[in-house]
Amino acid sequence: MATMFKRAETAHRAPNLERQSIWFTIGLYLLISAGLLTMHYAHPQGPVGSSSVSPAHSSYGQ
Repeated sequence: MATMFKRAETAHRAPNLERQSIWFTIGLYLLISAGLLTMHYAHPQGPVGSSSVSPAHSSYGQ
């Protein structure tokens, strides 16, 4: 008789610290990756040269 009035159990799992930290780490990784890709493709493309003052590198970037 007790089973007739028993509430249906749901598959709801309580959040735990391990699962939350894993999802936080994944989210942070995706956020940093998206930011780095955005900066990579958004920066202006200028001529690339050498910062060396050596005469052997004087022809770079010309």
